[in-house]
Amino acid sequence: MKRLALAMCALLAGCAVTPQAPPGTVLKAPNADQAVQAGVTTKAQLLAQLGPTTSIRFDSGVEVWRYLTPGAGGNYGEFVVVIDPHGIVSKTRRAETVYQWPPKK
Repeated sequence: MKRLALAMCALLAGCAVTPQAPPGTVLKAPNADQAVQAGVTTKAQLLAQLGPTTSIRFDSGVEVWRYLTPGAGGNYGEFVVVIDPHGIVSKTRRAETVYQWPPKK
């Protein structure tokens, strides 16, 4: 029973030391989004290049995908992709700093 308690304490301590990234897919390469071109890149290519992420699909068929970009000091930016109903990227937007994780109190 003591071993289980120690294991749980170690697990919780590990969680406290290593902050988790905010929800969404964090891009590993700093310039990974540069391969995405509006009017050219397809949804399948986007999925193959950057992988799945947080997304919203509207009744019109338009989808919005959101990727996170790591920054210095725990800051995260975002790379947002709008996909038209035909499966082609229609617009992209990048913000350098959206929020910090974990949030500062």
